[in-house]
Amino acid sequence: MKERYEIQIDINNETSFHTLAEAENMLNKAVIARQEQRTIELATQIIQQKPQSLVSYYALYQVYTFQQSYKKLRLIAHSALSTNPNDSKSHHILANAYRFLRQADKAILAMEKAVKLEPQNINWQNALGIMYKDAGKFTSAVKCFNTCISLKPNDAAAYWHRAELQEYLSAKELISLSDILSKTEQTNSKNQVYSAYTLFKHYDKSAQYQLAFDFLELGAKLQRKILTYHHQSEIDEHKSIAQSYNESLLSKESDFAIDKVINAANSSDSPIFICGLPRSGSTLAEQVISAHPRVVGGDELFELAQATQDILRKIKPNQNFPYWATELTQSHWQEIGEQYLSLTTHINSQDYFTDKMPLNYKAIGLIAKALPNAKIIYCQRAPMDLLLGCYKQLLDQGNKFTYDLNELSDIIIAHHTLMQHWLNVLPTKIFTLSYEQLVTNQHNTTSQMLSFLNLNWHEDCLDFHKNPRAVHTVSNVQIRQPLFSSSINAWRKYYKQLLPYAHKLRDAGINVNL
Repeated sequence: MKERYEIQIDINNETSFHTLAEAENMLNKAVIARQEQRTIELATQIIQQKPQSLVSYYALYQVYTFQQSYKKLRLIAHSALSTNPNDSKSHHILANAYRFLRQADKAILAMEKAVKLEPQNINWQNALGIMYKDAGKFTSAVKCFNTCISLKPNDAAAYWHRAELQEYLSAKELISLSDILSKTEQTNSKNQVYSAYTLFKHYDKSAQYQLAFDFLELGAKLQRKILTYHHQSEIDEHKSIAQSYNESLLSKESDFAIDKVINAANSSDSPIFICGLPRSGSTLAEQVISAHPRVVGGDELFELAQATQDILRKIKPNQNFPYWATELTQSHWQEIGEQYLSLTTHINSQDYFTDKMPLNYKAIGLIAKALPNAKIIYCQRAPMDLLLGCYKQLLDQGNKFTYDLNELSDIIIAHHTLMQHWLNVLPTKIFTLSYEQLVTNQHNTTSQMLSFLNLNWHEDCLDFHKNPRAVHTVSNVQIRQPLFSSSINAWRKYYKQLLPYAHKLRDAGINVNL
């Protein structure tokens, strides 16, 4: 066998020689078996000897995407493109890595290259449209979505992503989406979900509310069928969080924590956590705060969960979240905090940065223990507007409870109870930001929030809609506009359909304005 066809593989102190095809076949088997470490070892060794092996790069893409290791993903994609500059998939992977690293301009450039190499790929056209939308480049976004629709009019994803930018559908588009829903043999149920939610938006804007709600209810039922979700476990978790992170646990302060509190005013490593249920105004809050020149917007960050898991893998606690809280020492909490700050160094380019993962409201006790300098903004919204706001959106995988109104109302009740617990045990660490107060009394509410954050007044916080940063949530269109009050009491358009859930929330002790 000629040397140029040989690949040397060293695994577990054993050396073997293979053709490139054989080595890549071994690699594919490791990928299929989800053997992450073996996949990394095999792919790395093949690339060292045959740097043009795209199969090896693609294997690493899968592993690092699953691990959410976006820095590694960026490095590997750059390495692949150094020998395969016209590989569109590598440009696409690089774009996603930059997007999650919050480098929007670089993400768009990489995605534009991928689309240029494969202009007929509607998934990538759609992804580029989403990136344009995140960055506030709405005209370019609509162009991408329209390209997707022209290439494949029976693929509803582009219609959905365009819906916030182009409110009304043409007669031809209405027929296309209705046809998708009418085909009982439809195998892509997600496509039907997108169709139903897009039609809801169209008829909602057309003030045909009963028809709109019919499509919304259909879309939610279709989406709920796709998901695996254990509702009672979610409710039980809310209760157990309050039990585990009780006043006794949270009152224990280490020397580390005390020193941090003393130096808080001068600290440059104090993140601002913005949390609450989805659609509670958290994106708006982040846009306002990050308009301040001393703050950079971090968006929805996974680093807190990653830092926690990094430390837990070393500790190997005997219990699951949240019960392992009692097994951690003060040094463990300190390690979690330091790991989080290390993981977010690429974001923290100003004095402060925001972390707007909404469901971090479950982790407020963890934040208080691991990051004693952190400030917490709790976004609160009128419960019925919150209910409708969650129900009418297609949200990410962390919000599976939003597709059934009974389950969603249960979560609103559980969330309210847990937040009352946090406000009782950590009263000085949390600022409650009322969405309604911000909309109706913008200047005073913004001033109070900035004061809580130890930030001086800055006029840019009133003109938050001019903030040019990329925003990766479903609110990325609304926050490009000045404050508007049309979302207050929006649920009353669907009063008849939602009234039973208003009674349910009221009976649970939540203030509902009927």
